[in-house]
Amino acid sequence: MRSPRLPIGASLLLAASLLLAACTPPNTRLPTLTPTPSRTPRVTLEPQAVATLAPETALELHELGWLTYTASIGGRRDVWVMRPDGSFDINLTGEFPNGFAEAPVWSPDGSGIAYDAIPNSDVSRDIYYMNLSDRAHHALTSLPGFDCYPSYSPDGTKIVYMSERDGNRDLFIMDSEGNELLQLTDHVAYDYEPAWSPDGEQIVFTSRRTGNSEIFIINADGTDLRQLTDQWGLDWRPSWSPDGEWIAFETWRNGNADIYMMRPDGSDLTQLTDNPAEDGHPTFSPDGRYVVFHSSRAGNFQLFILSLDDPANPWHLPTESPYALLPAWSPVTTIAALDDAIEGEPGGAIPGQPIPTP
Repeated sequence: MRSPRLPIGASLLLAASLLLAACTPPNTRLPTLTPTPSRTPRVTLEPQAVATLAPETALELHELGWLTYTASIGGRRDVWVMRPDGSFDINLTGEFPNGFAEAPVWSPDGSGIAYDAIPNSDVSRDIYYMNLSDRAHHALTSLPGFDCYPSYSPDGTKIVYMSERDGNRDLFIMDSEGNELLQLTDHVAYDYEPAWSPDGEQIVFTSRRTGNSEIFIINADGTDLRQLTDQWGLDWRPSWSPDGEWIAFETWRNGNADIYMMRPDGSDLTQLTDNPAEDGHPTFSPDGRYVVFHSSRAGNFQLFILSLDDPANPWHLPTESPYALLPAWSPVTTIAALDDAIEGEPGGAIPGQPIPTP
């Protein structure tokens, strides 16, 4: 039986994770820092031996779309994409003027990516969209404070996100062009990290309305709010399986961050990782067989993939970044703008193989 007290090492890991998290709310149980564009985390963790990708698995994963994630390199924080076998690592926001873009999510058809960015020196945060065909950036919000954590409706016409326009953090829904449609939540506590269900009917999110970060679910019209978790540690970063049968999330209920999944009613709780390092921010592959997540088990935060058939043996995806975080798997296996760009390039299955930027 693990002690409910958080060990010193785990406390340091959690402080590091909160430093790295996008739009992390203040007043959590442990200290929170808000990153700035010039701040690159300086935490180095004791590395563990990590497994590498088997060749037969690499061939299978190469056909399962793309991953997008946040990478910190040289004082910048950018949105990158790569194949889930580790090949073709591409920086999408390297030309962004303020050097801070993170927490990317895919549009349902894979044609574009929405993400958080700091556009200027006033350190407000807005939501941007990039169409992958031309890689142009389009601002979807321009409000005071933080607007972040976008998640698309399954038909791609709406985006649910967190906004602190009134000094509090609530959930709002806008259309894909940035026009506001609905305020989904209105509570004195913080609501954040929403994720739209694959059937379009529900939105799962993290809230501090009970005094601790827990996972809630609500209908997309704002009715039928329900609490799914109730633990002393942080429960956050929820994401849906493609069939809508499972919600994966990060939890600190055992003293350090691990990945669990549960049914949309909170039942059938299943632990996927059990490691002294921090494992977090899970998202499913488009076929629902794999989960990508970030972990500190390699020494710094890097990307890992586990198979739901064998979750105890994940493998490491090397990246160019010493801090690779907040991964999201594409919802479809074919991303035309990216697939066309790499067609004919040599070394298509070689991890880290770069391609020219259009």
